[in-house]
Amino acid sequence: MICIIGTTDDDILYFKVKMGNPEEVTLTGGFKVFKGSIFREECIVAATGPSLVNAGILTTLIIEKFDPYIVFNVGNVYSFSDELRQGDLFIADRYFFSDVDFTDNKEAVYGQIPGRDPFFVADNSINDRAEKNAYLMTTRYVQRGFLLSGSSFNFMPNKVASIVQNHFLVQEENMRAYDNTSAAIAMVCHLNHTALLTIKGVAMQMGKDRERINYIRTGLEMMPTIGKIITRILVARTEDINM
Repeated sequence: MICIIGTTDDDILYFKVKMGNPEEVTLTGGFKVFKGSIFREECIVAATGPSLVNAGILTTLIIEKFDPYIVFNVGNVYSFSDELRQGDLFIADRYFFSDVDFTDNKEAVYGQIPGRDPFFVADNSINDRAEKNAYLMTTRYVQRGFLLSGSSFNFMPNKVASIVQNHFLVQEENMRAYDNTSAAIAMVCHLNHTALLTIKGVAMQMGKDRERINYIRTGLEMMPTIGKIITRILVARTEDINM
């Protein structure tokens, strides 16, 4: 079984349509997920909402109940890098919490939950495959990098740049984008030894107000492309197993 998880209902609409008539399942806490078959795989599709807390809880519930062998984290990010533009595809190599601060008790560095890793690292082989298939199946620019996840929904690059420069200066060169869910999903997958691929569209570049007019539409337009890339990854996996 696989899991496809997005932030909003719009993020997962394409995948729900591909499932045909999925079964709606209500989990603990009233979280709703959709169960069915997609790309010849049993699949759970769910939207977390723009919340690190909800993203962590829902991912935990899904893994405990359905035990997917891989989680595909889809949807949109907001770029604060001049190299990553609206309409590009982004693959996360590392995940950082942007507004977690337990440094006063000397038990953690900024962004680190005490007792957990300071950041979470993606599976390089899965990311390599995703990047390769993305270039084969789309003309969109694809970039990999580090993803910052926080609890604030903002479009202001200065605020994010301040966090990066004050707390993540060593990683600054590779910091590319921001969202509200992925670090929590990555932490849960890491703790449960579940494979994770985060592949998202760049809805807009922070600070470019003109892009706010169409950032939702831009994000929706990229879901079919992301779906095709996921399909190709699953097809290649099936071919490898059958060899």
